[in-house]
Amino acid sequence: MIKITKIEGISNGYPEEIEGTCEWYTAQEGVVFCDLYEAEEIFRKDGFFKGVNYHLIHYPDGKVHSPFQLRENVYVDKPIWNNGEFHFLVVHFDQHLIQITKYIPDERNVEVITELSLSEVEDCYNLKLETTPLTLGRSGNDGFYEIVWPEKKKIAIGETETVLFRDGDRLYLSEWEENPDYQEYVIVRDIHTGKILEKSKGYLRRLPNHVYWKS
Repeated sequence: MIKITKIEGISNGYPEEIEGTCEWYTAQEGVVFCDLYEAEEIFRKDGFFKGVNYHLIHYPDGKVHSPFQLRENVYVDKPIWNNGEFHFLVVHFDQHLIQITKYIPDERNVEVITELSLSEVEDCYNLKLETTPLTLGRSGNDGFYEIVWPEKKKIAIGETETVLFRDGDRLYLSEWEENPDYQEYVIVRDIHTGKILEKSKGYLRRLPNHVYWKS
């Protein structure tokens, strides 16, 4: 007979993997399940948003950590793992406020690293946190990757390029093309100049304990 662990404190939330760790999962909570950009569109249209939150679930015991509570007009984005701590992007639509936060599970404490005005970005399309170092970036589908924090910078990228992660001065992206067959590429760009340093066929996956697999 299989052993089923009841996850207490979460209802209707599906546990998702968090890239970079095998010890933690996350589950979304909300009346309306949507991404950050869709939530922004709802608020702009209706002047009100029911809220989205994310919980953490520890493996294997299934214990739940809830750094945030579900709140109206607040979107808590999916956490990212960064060398033993979590970072959450929190957007308060009614306050026009962006918060970048840190949560260390052993301490069960939320720290606000910085606050930005929502006017710092054109919109929330593909706005998300990246590591490392911790970076708030945005891919606006306009041919650029925009670094919003801790510096302000725009890097020209291809139409089908998507940011995977940052490693110091190197920005890793995936690119796809159909010419005529479908093909994926891994691209490495200089974070300062945008120049392509490497380009190769295949996929790149970030795994726990600083392990990266490329196929």
